[in-house]
Amino acid sequence: MTATAPIELVCPAGSLPALKAAVDAGANCVYTGFKNATNARNFSGLNFTAEQLGEGIRYARARRCKVLLALNTYPQTDNWHEWTATIDRAAELGVDAVILADPG
Repeated sequence: MTATAPIELVCPAGSLPALKAAVDAGANCVYTGFKNATNARNFSGLNFTAEQLGEGIRYARARRCKVLLALNTYPQTDNWHEWTATIDRAAELGVDAVILADPG
């Protein structure tokens, strides 16, 4: 029989309290989004500012949990700078990976 890697629990985290709850419940990884045009679910009360995401990353890392950032819209010429700045900020904050929208 071939050995397989253990399955991981990956949970969405639309807010800092949701991130903490997922981590505390045993998530191996959470995925989040910024409050900007890079997020298709950019609704009031959901998602993260850079400060909140930094806090969430620190919380998750202290508990050995990865943090991914979803970028699930498509960059356009009028928001290209926001897209590249968001990716730069995510790297500065130390996200483990980004999830990109499927271009088709």
